[in-house]
Amino acid sequence: MKIIIAESRLERLGINWLNDNFGDLEPYETEKHPNQVFYRKGKEIIFKYNKKNGQVFVNYQEVWSFFKSFLGLENEQIRDLTKVWVEERYNLRVTTTLGIGCQEKNLEERYKLT
Repeated sequence: MKIIIAESRLERLGINWLNDNFGDLEPYETEKHPNQVFYRKGKEIIFKYNKKNGQVFVNYQEVWSFFKSFLGLENEQIRDLTKVWVEERYNLRVTTTLGIGCQEKNLEERYKLT
């Protein structure tokens, strides 16, 4: 059975899910990556923000794949949704969002954050 949800309700549903699961992320900065702010839940990086160009790289396993698999959203819809959420929730100027970490188990390891 396929359920049809209006786009505005789908966006609100997605933003509510993001707020419930990732609305209290801890920003983390390091001298090793001076132009980046990493937003973490525990040690897991949920997204990283590029201060210079406003790009947000969203954790694929934790966020992006949920919207693809469970809500059937296309990449462009996920970009729009995550952009709105990051701007609203974390008050950041965002130019675009991208999924990152498709093949990586842990972004923490990639960026060697401690």
